Amino acid sequence: MAFTVTKNPGTYSIGKHVKIGTYASSGGDTGGAIVTGLNKVLQFSSSCATATPSTVAVISAGTVTITTTANQTGTWMAVGE
Repeated sequence: MAFTVTKNPGTYSIGKHVKIGTYASSGGDTGGAIVTGLNKVLQFSSSCATATPSTVAVISAGTVTITTTANQTGTWMAVGE
């Protein structure tokens, strides 16, 4: 059982940092923590490859914990400082 995350290099948009990446849960896992590399997440969105979307459960500083259906893959984007 594993939840894996990738993070791509960030860019700047209107003075804020933008981080993007992918996530994948396998072995029956239903989500996990995405460490964005930001100090503070101001906005977060995700898009999944399955019919049931992921849900943001908790945003704490630069970490976002999401809940997904089992074995879901998708992309994410975080905007912050």
